[in-house]
Amino acid sequence: MAAPKVSVVMPAYKAAGFIALAIASVRAQTLPDWELIIVDDCSPDDTAAVAMAAAGGDPRVKLVRADQNGGVARARNLGNSHAKGDWIAVLDSDDAFEPARLETLVAAAEAAGLDLIADDLRLVPFENITAEGTPFLGRADETLQPINLAQWLDGNRAESRSPILGYLKPVIRRAFLLRHNIEYLPELKVAEDCWFVADLLANGARFAIHPQALYRYAIRPASLSRTRGQNVFTMQRPVYAPFLERHAARLSEADRRAVARHQAALRDAEAFEGFVMALRQRQLPAAFGWLAGRPQALRFFAKPVGVRLERVAKRFGYRPRARVS
Repeated sequence: MAAPKVSVVMPAYKAAGFIALAIASVRAQTLPDWELIIVDDCSPDDTAAVAMAAAGGDPRVKLVRADQNGGVARARNLGNSHAKGDWIAVLDSDDAFEPARLETLVAAAEAAGLDLIADDLRLVPFENITAEGTPFLGRADETLQPINLAQWLDGNRAESRSPILGYLKPVIRRAFLLRHNIEYLPELKVAEDCWFVADLLANGARFAIHPQALYRYAIRPASLSRTRGQNVFTMQRPVYAPFLERHAARLSEADRRAVARHQAALRDAEAFEGFVMALRQRQLPAAFGWLAGRPQALRFFAKPVGVRLERVAKRFGYRPRARVS
């Protein structure tokens, strides 16, 4: 059997209640030459059974079972290792593709000679994945937007006022992954997409963002991308030194400055988050200790503190009529 044009990799964990919609969106693609690799990350529910029922006997849908629960990054690496397509597309089990997504992005990437392409996201409520939704980036032009490593890192800084680019879901040329032996960092529980793409770009991948919103991104209160009870910025600290070491001979001075900007913004965000978490636990010395070493983190106060204070006020019955940004 000939290799498919696209391998869609879908990690799944406790997804029995919604994975059928994601699978249906792949089966509805206008580009029929695909395989779907569902990685069951040791789900305790009926995820695997529901997934195979939704596949309806379609031989293009394959189920891979992880030997232990390892999180999204490990599950994607496992799925990628089974992929046979020219391209690998990411799809989370609670999201969906627009019908023409694979056809549109693969055609655009091959015409432009890209190794990596992403599109805008259509933000939709988890309760209604077929809702009209709103674009995440909302670009007005209709051209591909080239992105280099410095632009990518600047578009993923904790202090960025623009939409964070790391939420985008890329389609990757599999030959490029194999040639450079690139994987998701398995130890990362947050920002794994950001650093996966950063590794691609540091190795010279040609990347652009398509203006159409062809990926339906489900927004729900308890998003799997959120890690509660931990400082998510502290979790990313170990990334920088190995990244700089891996790419020591390849990074330009502009790239190094972008890494430094990203790291500085993360350390400031870490200090702010540590301050807030310590306040919640009524540990005042620890709270202000976070700020003592990073006073520049005060710039995060304007909007986040206002939002947090508003939440507290609502608990006491106050309902503001208007929000001031």
